[in-house]
Parts: sequence; structure tokens; C-alpha cells
Amino acid sequence: MLKQSNLMSSAQKYENIKIIALDADDTLWVNEPIFQQTQDKLRALLSPYIDPGQLDERLYETERNNLRLFGYGVKGFVLSMIETAVQLSGGKISGEEVQQIIDMGKEMLEHPVDLLDGVKEAVETLSEYYTLMVITKGDLFDQENKVARSGLADYFKRVEIVSEKDEATYREIFGRNGIRLEEVLMVGNSLKSDVLPVCKLGGKAIHIPFHTTWEHEKVESHQANGYDYDEIDNLRQLIRLLNPKKSPALGDREVLIEGRGFRLRRFTPDDISRLAYHANNANIAVRLQDRFPHPYTQNDARQFIDYAQNAEMETVFAIEVDGEAAGAVGIIFQEDVYSQSGELGYWLGEEYWGRGIVSQAVKAMVHHAFDDLGLRRVYARIFSNNVASRRVLEKAGFQFEGMARQAVVKNDQVLDVFHYATLKPEALR
Repeated sequence: MLKQSNLMSSAQKYENIKIIALDADDTLWVNEPIFQQTQDKLRALLSPYIDPGQLDERLYETERNNLRLFGYGVKGFVLSMIETAVQLSGGKISGEEVQQIIDMGKEMLEHPVDLLDGVKEAVETLSEYYTLMVITKGDLFDQENKVARSGLADYFKRVEIVSEKDEATYREIFGRNGIRLEEVLMVGNSLKSDVLPVCKLGGKAIHIPFHTTWEHEKVESHQANGYDYDEIDNLRQLIRLLNPKKSPALGDREVLIEGRGFRLRRFTPDDISRLAYHANNANIAVRLQDRFPHPYTQNDARQFIDYAQNAEMETVFAIEVDGEAAGAVGIIFQEDVYSQSGELGYWLGEEYWGRGIVSQAVKAMVHHAFDDLGLRRVYARIFSNNVASRRVLEKAGFQFEGMARQAVVKNDQVLDVFHYATLKPEALR
């Protein structure tokens, strides 16, 4: 989630950005796990010579000492592995085993380029509004090859492959390309290389943590203190953060409220299983439109979460209870002359009924609609047999506005629809 919870203020922060510079390894595609898998293979190869616990620290030290000679990348890593193997084995490692290490390096260079979650979508979308470039460090041939094989090359106007990413490097790149510091945003997974150098120059940067980080790229928390940068979970969230289309739902925040025993936050793919579990309930489906399916499968949950993450005219939050997504609440933005109205919808897993969670969630959404989203009116339509929802709305300050007679057919039953609404306090004066 974002370090800054209010995305609307963040969008204003980036309104002058014209160029987005992206790191490559572990920002666009998987990289560090490939190195770790190879290191595991080396540990197994050297097991006749050393205790497995000896390898990691010695290899890191060898890599660190060799950076000024070999630079970053697979080739330097392979040479460091060979040197470490010779040292730890006391020179006993065979030529055949050295060949196996070389073959490990070749496998790394030929490894498929696996794009990270949301990368393709984000790059495609943002390229319509911003000039995109890559600033990455490593071996020139290897990095150029990965960019070409990624399928993303056509979206980038520039690709800068450097030996180091520090303040001097960024200053030189921006100067040489005629890029004004206030118009560029650097995005990457490394605080040390992608974020802090740009922040120290007075520029803007966004951190996307990767689940594993090379030791050389780690920084102590105090080294990042005092610098103004945002943090997001994946590149897809950059669309919501920057909101280039100025769509109302994309300008919304990641976490709405930390409530009593629950919270409202954005859905993630990790919610698929539990969302499907709670939604697969006939007692919930009978109260909602047929677009809420029953039975409710994991594929239904996957499709809904994908929609919720990308919806431009509906802001949707997961109702998280006991650490899992157990329901949803959202507002559908209206258009044309109805643009200051929003339609409220909600549901919660049956095992959590009776705790007052839905009432609190509805009240939070109403306050959010009025205080943050600029709406004047929030309304809800409920089936005439849904007594519980009537109580929820009335507790939240909604007023009954009328009834549409025999307006729906649900499970072969003809029902009236009750219309409830609440207005922004200023609208009542």
C-alpha cells in the first residue's frame, strides 16, 4: 500500500511529471531470485569441500570486491562464483566443476524474462500519457537483451544502461537528455539505487519493494529517513497514483479506514480464495443483482478483483475482517448531470453479520464520498424484502425517497425496489 494514504494529494504532487524513468531488474521483471537459485546450485556443487553455511558471506565479499572490476550482472557474478569456489575448496575444485559453474551462468543469461505483476498493463497505459525510459545498471549486452525479449522495448523512448546509479549518474543522464528534474519521476525496487539518489538531487521517486533484495542494495532504515518518496506494492498502482486520465475512482486512496475489528482497503490478487469463500453464499446472492453470481467461484473472484483494481467509474474497497477480505463496499460514480451523485453497494460474509460492521463501513463510505470525493448525494437501491439493508441505511442517516413498484425479478420473484439517499450536510442547509 502507499506510504501516503491519500492518493488524491499524491496525484497533485506529480502533476508536473512528463517523464517516467523505470528501473529494470526486479522492477519490470524477475531478477534476484534467479541469482539466488544459482547460488543454491553452487552451494550444492561445493558441498564436498565446504560447510554450506560458509558460502553466502564469502561470495558476497568476493562480489563486493570485484564490482569495480567486473561491474554488475551475470558475467561478473559467474567470475565471482568461480573465484569463491577456488578459494573455499583450497584449489581442489576440478575443471569439470568450473565448467558447471560456467554453464550455470549461461542458464541465467538464457532465462526467460518474466514480467512482474501489473507491469505490461502499467507500461501500456502510462506510455499514452508520459515519455517512458529505462535506467538500469548491469552488463550492457545482457540488459539490452532482456529489454528486447521483454516485449516492452517499443514503449521506451530511451534505455540507459549504466555501471552505477548514484547522484552523479542521474545528473549526467538527465542533463545529457535535456530532462528537467522537476519533470521526471524515477521508479524502482532499490532504495539505494533508484530512490535515494534522485531524492538527494531534489527529484521525485517511488519505491516498489521486491520480496528479496541483493545484499549490496540494502540500506539501513535510518538512511531513508527524511526523504519524501511514496511506496507502492506493484507497478499497476502507479496508474492509480498518477491518475493520468483524471478518472474519479483512480484518484482514490488505498486504505480508507482502520475500523473497530475491520478495515476498508483495496483488493489484491491474494484475496481471491477467501473472497470466493465468503461470496459463495445464496443468502448473499439473493439480496443482490444477478451480476453477483451464484455459485461464486474463484474465477469469479479473480475477475471481480481485476475489475476493482482497474475500475475508472467505481471505487471499491474490500471489507477486511480477521485479516481476510470478507466483503466489499463501493460507490459507482454517475455521469453527465448526475456527476455529483454516487450509488452505494455493499455485502459482507454471513459469519460476520450482526457485528455492526456493515453499518460502520457504510458510514465510512458516506463520509469519504462527501469529504474526499466531492459528491453531494449518495443513494442506494435495495430489494423490498431486504429488511437488514433497510436498517443499515437508516442507521447511516439515509432517508427513504420512494419505491419503484415491481421493478425487479429475482429468482422468479417479482419485487419492489426501495430508494434511499443521504445528502452532504451543506446540501441540506
